[in-house]
Amino acid sequence: MKKRNGFTLIELLVVIAIIAVLMSVLMPSLQRVRNQAKAVMCETNLKQWGMVWSMYVDDNLDKFPDYSGHNWMNRNDISRFYADSNDLLFCPMTNKNKRLSGTDLIREAVLVNNNDEPVGSYALNEWILDSDHTGGGRSLTDYWRNTQHRGLPNIPVMGDGAWRSDGQPNHTDAPPEFEGQPRSGVNSDEIRIFAIPRHNNATNMLFMDWSVRRVGLKGLWRLKWNQSSDTNYPSPLWPDWMSGFSDK
Repeated sequence: MKKRNGFTLIELLVVIAIIAVLMSVLMPSLQRVRNQAKAVMCETNLKQWGMVWSMYVDDNLDKFPDYSGHNWMNRNDISRFYADSNDLLFCPMTNKNKRLSGTDLIREAVLVNNNDEPVGSYALNEWILDSDHTGGGRSLTDYWRNTQHRGLPNIPVMGDGAWRSDGQPNHTDAPPEFEGQPRSGVNSDEIRIFAIPRHNNATNMLFMDWSVRRVGLKGLWRLKWNQSSDTNYPSPLWPDWMSGFSDK
């Protein structure tokens, strides 16, 4: 009787089934590790942005730019500091081929210019600017204008964003009723621009001391966005989709 050298069909099917079970167990863990790595890469991007802004204000008597409008990252006086590093414009969790066409894409979608070209995925806190722009009821006394302030570690400069490339959040802004809900109007509920749960229900932010940290979405209402921000203001009524999120 000859010795059998191969596997039977049943044995092969059992091996395939075992591999499939192992893959189903391992894939969520692998995806979680991959997303954690992308979050670290995003933080690295923002740390490099901290260097960009530090060099900019050093060259401009500690002052930030004047009102920039959309696509602030394309200003020549800013872009010259990262001319060879355009990848800094995009969080690794985003996809340059995805536009804002629905709330299911909000975490991966990127900002585009008027020609529908991808320009980045980070939004600027417009209150940092040395601006004379008063549209939408803005107060000139609320702008930071420069880095000569106390509490720099809690003043946001920029972070993960969507819908627009800049925004002017206030502590009284209403949270988005669903993920990806846009602002209500000009200078109205613009904190929603930054309320993007790209990193495990949190977002990454760069602060005016050039530090970077992860902020839970509820924690956005505890940041000193402008000079009148009340970080102790009562929390808004959180919608269901945000109820379990961190406030730090």
